[in-house]
Amino acid sequence: MNETFDDLRPHLLDYLHSRGINPRRRFRCLNPDHLDRDPSMGYDSRRCKVHCFACGADYDLFDLLQIDEHLSTPGEALERARALYGTAALPPKKQDQLPEDYLTRCAACRRETTYFSERGISEATAERFSLGYDRENRCVVLPCAGGQFVRRSTEGKRYLNQKGVPSPLFQPELLLGEGPVFLAEGVFDALSAEEAGYPCAAMNGAGNREKIAALLREREAPGLILLAPDNDKAGDTWAQALLAEFPWLYRCPPIPGGKDLNDLLLSGREQAAAYLGAAVEAARARQPAPYTDSSAAHQIEPLRQYILSQAGKPRLSTGIEALDKALDGGLYDGLYIVGAVSSLGKTAFCMQIADALARQGQDVLVFSLEMSAYELMARSISRETFLSDPTMGKQLSKTVRGILDGRRWVGYTAREHAHLQAAMETYGSYGSHLYLREGDHDTGLDTIAGEVERHIAQTGRVPVVLIDYLQIIAPVDVHFTDKQNTDRAVCALKKLSRAHEATILAISSFNRENYNTPATMASFKESGGIDYSADVLIGLQARGAGGRGFDLEEEKRKDPREIEVKVLKNRTAALSGPISLRYYPAYSCFQENQ
Repeated sequence: MNETFDDLRPHLLDYLHSRGINPRRRFRCLNPDHLDRDPSMGYDSRRCKVHCFACGADYDLFDLLQIDEHLSTPGEALERARALYGTAALPPKKQDQLPEDYLTRCAACRRETTYFSERGISEATAERFSLGYDRENRCVVLPCAGGQFVRRSTEGKRYLNQKGVPSPLFQPELLLGEGPVFLAEGVFDALSAEEAGYPCAAMNGAGNREKIAALLREREAPGLILLAPDNDKAGDTWAQALLAEFPWLYRCPPIPGGKDLNDLLLSGREQAAAYLGAAVEAARARQPAPYTDSSAAHQIEPLRQYILSQAGKPRLSTGIEALDKALDGGLYDGLYIVGAVSSLGKTAFCMQIADALARQGQDVLVFSLEMSAYELMARSISRETFLSDPTMGKQLSKTVRGILDGRRWVGYTAREHAHLQAAMETYGSYGSHLYLREGDHDTGLDTIAGEVERHIAQTGRVPVVLIDYLQIIAPVDVHFTDKQNTDRAVCALKKLSRAHEATILAISSFNRENYNTPATMASFKESGGIDYSADVLIGLQARGAGGRGFDLEEEKRKDPREIEVKVLKNRTAALSGPISLRYYPAYSCFQENQ
């Protein structure tokens, strides 16, 4: 057999057929480090190679023989190719032409070595899995699937793999059952899990990952399978690759006290059992509940618990009595969207509600995507100076500019200074419940959700969330239309309110064509998702909007302005008539008309 590389290279086509691969179509990449979800490798007949258009792998026949049969050199691959496709090709050799009763003989010699006990494997486990010892080659013999086996030297940390014979899997049938079952890298790792009472399969090398993936593809439904990779780069690679295709798999936390499960067993059996048991419990907790548990009958008890939890929550007042009445007692869990035309006072209205909530001891997390935190603070302090000013003509009251412009302070009288100081102290008395987050057009839904979760983790309290405003949250996808992005933002905020049983207030702009008409659900900009997903819709309008002779700009110039608040939608309560308020824009203050 003197065939050369060039003589045998065209037999790549035969090799692909022997593996059940149709070279006329794209097939899954043969690179063991690339778990190919969408077939991306093709056969190049001109070059007698296969090429992956995803990872760039480029193999000829000899490359694939080295990978698949664990050959060390191109020379060994050439010899294997001659055996398969040469003019004097012979049938593949059996493992070293060993006798048929090789495994039985080795099992009978098991007690001639202390290697198993040194690795923490009991005689009972060794007997159960028919582990053996080959005295001639001084290695332990570990039976695997299909009558195959792997051997490991007792005189060094190396496996005596059979050249030309792929490594077999250990207990692969477990991966087709319901579980729980662990998947480890080596047989001794699997035996270590079995010692602790947990079924475990083994890959016998990260290169067998594709075999594992092929088995998992045969499953009709996900199962309770836990990945326990070695604490090294190779282990992380195969675990990540399997998780990419099968996200329902559970990856165990890093193994403590060593590289693998066998190290863990040797460090202490109780510790190993505790680690594996905790992993199973964590994996079970991630499993979806049985489908029948989703019936209404199974939700009665959770409903009772929800009602009890609501009974312990304080009532959330908006600070405006008539609005509380219209909202059936105040604010509840859910998504509230407040809209108005530009510059009518919607931010001032919502911040006044936020301050009222803070006075009640309720945390409020504010995302201001346009105004600075100092401007919002100054607006609240301005309102406090106005509400506490006893003078005729409100001579002590200060506007936002009058508060932020430090140059003006030098001209204030002692009484004005004292009044301002008192207003700041009043604001400070409830400001500990206000958390102001400045943002911009890059502030997205992930940022908002992350900050809510951080607040809960840091304080143990669920905040009311205020977003100013909805249309300038960063787009979910820059290729979507404004309406599509708004729809997804509203749905995500609704989901966030459900997840945390939170109250979320989002400010929305109105369509320009509705500026001189009464506020309705159609007034909300990009209103499709808003009218359907929001629990409560509130619109602000100047009194008389839509009437004969109504002039919005003229109404905006009034001080105070006559504003009407309309509850346009409320999922859980009847709608009432408009609520009449006076708005003092210079001091960001709304007051009820008596």
